[in-house]
Amino acid sequence: MIIIFGSNVLDIFFNQPDLPPKDTALFVDSHEEAAGGKGANQAVAAARAGSEVKFFGALGDGGHGRQMYKSLAKNGVDVAGIEFLDMPSGLATIFVDESDGTHRLIVSQGANLKAKSDTIPDKILNENTTILVQGELPIDQTMDLVKRGKKAGARTVMNFAPATAKLTEAFLHDLDIMIVNMHEAQLLRKSLGLGSENHEALAQTLFNQYKLITIVTLGPEGCLICNEDGINHVSPLVIKPIDTVGAGDAHAGYFCAALDQGHDMITALKWASVAGSLACTHIGAQSALPDKEDVMDKINKISVTPPSKAVA
Repeated sequence: MIIIFGSNVLDIFFNQPDLPPKDTALFVDSHEEAAGGKGANQAVAAARAGSEVKFFGALGDGGHGRQMYKSLAKNGVDVAGIEFLDMPSGLATIFVDESDGTHRLIVSQGANLKAKSDTIPDKILNENTTILVQGELPIDQTMDLVKRGKKAGARTVMNFAPATAKLTEAFLHDLDIMIVNMHEAQLLRKSLGLGSENHEALAQTLFNQYKLITIVTLGPEGCLICNEDGINHVSPLVIKPIDTVGAGDAHAGYFCAALDQGHDMITALKWASVAGSLACTHIGAQSALPDKEDVMDKINKISVTPPSKAVA
């Protein structure tokens, strides 16, 4: 079972590369709305990958909140643990550049900032549980859950996105797996006072100091993992990206689902690499997350380098 303590954000998409200039208005024919938030996206990805997923977090008690609640439930996620609060839900305005699939976001966290980890009962934290957290909820609540999970024998995974909070050494010891992208990796390096800007060296240092299995996603170059075997590079699919919004969430959700279903790290990263790549071929976050059948159909297209040691 996978427990996700994470954010819900309603995404509003505009197919425009940027904001209009000051004191001007830009009129467009239409926009798209879709349920999002890194935690919710990862929950849907893990559920589509075939795992039992329980989601915990907070939503506003209004139309947007109900819309996101229904979206999670429709995708097979257990939503009984979500709190409804008398305040706005999280909301994101996303500007998508159609020429390369990149995006700019403005995010209001809303009810996400009031999410409490004590809504997750101790009785569901055990050696058969994978806990997946991100950087969008209050870090004290996230740290508390991971500490409880580690003590109970659960697998603890963090996708440190966004990488804005200061992580304690105790928290890093409580984590089993850290997932960051290239930008987040450098923010983490700076916050911990580590020297090398080399992704492999950072991953090796985190593993050496904290026994923290570290995965760095590298966009069109795939990802790398550092664990007790050394460093492996995992390729992506060759695709033409349309929208990269949900790629990291597809990667994290499918990775945890594969581990939850008993697969080894490398197999899990193959699942993740395919899922993250396929998510870039459709508009949206949850709406772009691939089904398991499509992911399994392309697993053999992923290559993995033999393990090596980092070079600073």
